[in-house]
Amino acid sequence: MSLYAISTDLATIVERLLDTPESPEVQAELAAVLEGLDAALTEKAEDYVLVIKELEARAEARTAEARRMRELAGCDLALAERLKERLKGAMEGTGRLKIDTERFKISVQRNGGKLPVAIDPTAMDLWDGKFVRVKREPDADVIRQALEAGEEIVGCSLMERGTSLRVR
Repeated sequence: MSLYAISTDLATIVERLLDTPESPEVQAELAAVLEGLDAALTEKAEDYVLVIKELEARAEARTAEARRMRELAGCDLALAERLKERLKGAMEGTGRLKIDTERFKISVQRNGGKLPVAIDPTAMDLWDGKFVRVKREPDADVIRQALEAGEEIVGCSLMERGTSLRVR
């Protein structure tokens, strides 16, 4: 018997009890049916809980497996980065900044974007207020602009752009 059928039968019994509260025969008949439905509901509830526990255990196992797979993916990405750095270093060391293979065009190029700024946080107290944001952290954009304009700032200097390996 399904949980839906048990629920429907229980609702029907409650309605009959409300309709004929004084009939002893109906009361006895309904009590017997109610006892059977109660046992069926108990059995069905146990079956449901078994399925729920199985699903929770499966979900926990899948979560653990997903965590393991994420860790493996992180290891793969870290290894790929190390290999890229090693190849980039070899290409820069030999002065061969472009390599064409049958499948790839590999090149070492300068990074674009804003010039990186090296900031010594211990020198912040010596700076003019325009170089520091309200929450007391260096404003690299303002410092960069000032350095590019020739201004000297204690503890700060413009750095060269880094390089990256590009594979197409």
